[in-house]
Amino acid sequence: MQSFDLFHFYRFLLTVLVTVYGSIRLTLFIWRWQGFAGRTQGGAMLLYRYFVVLLLRARFRRFLFELCTIGGLAAVLVLLILWHWR
Repeated sequence: MQSFDLFHFYRFLLTVLVTVYGSIRLTLFIWRWQGFAGRTQGGAMLLYRYFVVLLLRARFRRFLFELCTIGGLAAVLVLLILWHWR
């Protein structure tokens, strides 16, 4: 059994708290944005439709390339974290 390290526990706790906080804030933002876009305000509805059209016009290959890039960078980050813990 490994000895208890307060710094590692603090990092773990901080990571969990920041992840939960970020997820909640993102969910609330999306919830409010959907509620706001559903109203019949001209400018907001136009902006919402513009974003929807931009998302629908996105090129699949470019999106896939960006997704692979993000996945590769995430893998490098995970490897660096694992090497740091050893």
